[in-house]
Amino acid sequence: MTGTECYYAALNLLSETRDTGAYYEQFALRALNQLLTNSLREINALRAAQHEDTLTVPPRLTSLEEDIPADDCLVSECFPYGLAALLVADDDKAKFNWAASEYAERLLCHCPAQLTAVQEMI
Repeated sequence: MTGTECYYAALNLLSETRDTGAYYEQFALRALNQLLTNSLREINALRAAQHEDTLTVPPRLTSLEEDIPADDCLVSECFPYGLAALLVADDDKAKFNWAASEYAERLLCHCPAQLTAVQEMI
């Protein structure tokens, strides 16, 4: 999913069109990079589960035309809600609360369990 596709999905969640929501486009790239930063734990958990190296620095987008550098399911199922929340944070608290809650709930589904060794207690 590209940044533009995620932005359009977020507009759809906010009941906006490309025309009525054009104001938000100027904030979309920065907000997507914020989501990538905030989701680094989940991105790394998915990478570790897939036996890939984890990242020490969050990935970044330089334009909305780029693919979002994270797991496709994570991006397509979670990021539109997170982006929608960030876009309306100052304008509509009810929509912000709803979208942020949806983002948080969906994000939990994309963080694989971390298995740790059982330690004997003495």
